[in-house]
Amino acid sequence: MARKSRKTAAPGEKAQGAAQEMKVYRTAAYARLSVEDSKNPDCDTIENQLSLVRDYIGSRPYLTQTAEYIDNGVSGTRFDRPEFTRMVNDMRAGEIDCIVVKDLSRLGRNYLETGDYLEKIFPFFGIRFIAVTDGYDSTASSAADDGLIVPLKNLINEAYAKDMSKKISTAIDIKQRQGKFIGCRAPYGYRKSPEDKNQLIVDREASPIVARIFECKAAGMGNGAIARMLNEEGIASPMRYKYEKGLTKNKRYADGLWNDSTIAAIILNPVYIGDMEQGIQKEAMYMGIKKYKPQKSERIYVAGTHEPIVSRELYNRVQELVEERKQRIIADRKKYGSVGKRENKFSHIIFCGDCGGRLGFHRHVKKYPSGKIHVYYDYFCPNSESYGEKFCKRKRIKMQELEEAVGAALRLHINLFLDTKEVLQNLNRTAQAKQIQDGYRRQMAETRNRMERAQSMNSSLYSDYADGLLNERDYLFAKKKYVKEAEELAQKLSELAAMQETYEAEYAGDTGMAETIGRYADFQELSPEMVHALIRKIVFFGEGRIEIGYTFADEMKEFVELAECRKGEVLCTKEETV
Repeated sequence: MARKSRKTAAPGEKAQGAAQEMKVYRTAAYARLSVEDSKNPDCDTIENQLSLVRDYIGSRPYLTQTAEYIDNGVSGTRFDRPEFTRMVNDMRAGEIDCIVVKDLSRLGRNYLETGDYLEKIFPFFGIRFIAVTDGYDSTASSAADDGLIVPLKNLINEAYAKDMSKKISTAIDIKQRQGKFIGCRAPYGYRKSPEDKNQLIVDREASPIVARIFECKAAGMGNGAIARMLNEEGIASPMRYKYEKGLTKNKRYADGLWNDSTIAAIILNPVYIGDMEQGIQKEAMYMGIKKYKPQKSERIYVAGTHEPIVSRELYNRVQELVEERKQRIIADRKKYGSVGKRENKFSHIIFCGDCGGRLGFHRHVKKYPSGKIHVYYDYFCPNSESYGEKFCKRKRIKMQELEEAVGAALRLHINLFLDTKEVLQNLNRTAQAKQIQDGYRRQMAETRNRMERAQSMNSSLYSDYADGLLNERDYLFAKKKYVKEAEELAQKLSELAAMQETYEAEYAGDTGMAETIGRYADFQELSPEMVHALIRKIVFFGEGRIEIGYTFADEMKEFVELAECRKGEVLCTKEETV
């Protein structure tokens, strides 16, 4: 019987062997659009890209779309894109084995990294890569032709991206040197002119608050004290003010409060004396320069660009006070820097039980008239310092007290974990447990055979379709049926294997976690490495009350449940094997 002609075949597809044609690829559709592309009216939209890719996949029986990944507003010069990273993780997990994009530039505009993916990474993981409009298919491409064409296209894509970067960087630099404002949002106390978005005008409603902040600072008030005062008076913080004015729609700013960092950012900004300091963060992709913060001397400073809110005399006085305090802190650090210095062992994992904020770590140095120096550390909630007790209850705990409490709790839970694991392993060595394990093995063998039959039937379908024994509608219907059956059996096989493993005589759950706990079982003193390996989160409620979330909590729960189940003997084991 003559084969039907295949009008939808891509260049080079007919040259593939029969074994290759019969493979059905689990295919991912990937689309990307950068910010610069979205501003170009002639540019492909995400919807257009996906429509093209979906049509391509849908018209080829050997491709089955199983996933879709979209990076919108992300440059192709970087490969740390959220959806691209998720796709690569799925690729490494073996969930996809083919990727289809509109063209090579959607994969990336960085010549070297794009080449690495095409020539090294994708082939290593057995990934078929297709760029539709470029006519590129990694399983059908000729080394003599595409070996030259693909690198050339990648070079052109990178050159395009660099050219765009250069034009944008040059335009921004010119505006900055002209003293024009180029930020997305105007600084608190100002707004953008309706006639010229690059010109700042005074916001008559917020500007008095800015002037008051400078006056309070000049009078000797600390940043935290100023923040508390404004919060207690109910004055909206800068981001909350923008939210209330409709300048941002992010609801997380609706209840934003003043803090010492917000005050510090205002009193250091020369925008409030009518000067423009820009270029605080720079990037030049076309020169290979990534984002960085230049020194103050490297920034672009233009004086007298807009109406000031505070006088230069007041601003300079505040800067003198800030510098004086900075020098005192530096002098104290040099003087007592090496005295009783301790490491914050709970960095980034200890939080306030009331407001949820991360606790601060403070070093206290007390010098007695006798010359003796006493150094101690404590943890405290900084939100009560900045916002006042109206917003969060004041709380502190000495470092030594916290370390002793956490150490005692860890010893108790480590011993409980090891004891429960030993009980479970002893129960797994009983004759009844071994009998149940054998039952799971038999079920796994039967399920594996059924799964392999479904996969074999699915593979043979393509030969029938290619020989004209099946039309396309019947082929796709049957393929869907066998693919679904194989996936369901694979899931069942995975579940049976997981249950069978729990009956192993030396079962230890997550072996990596068991090894970690074993390594620290006889610890004498807490170390930062140990704390972060075994503790996920610590919550401090004040008055000595703490709650600890352990990284091995799930393993502990599993051991307890399995041990109770084993003790249930006949009743429980019958339920598990059904």
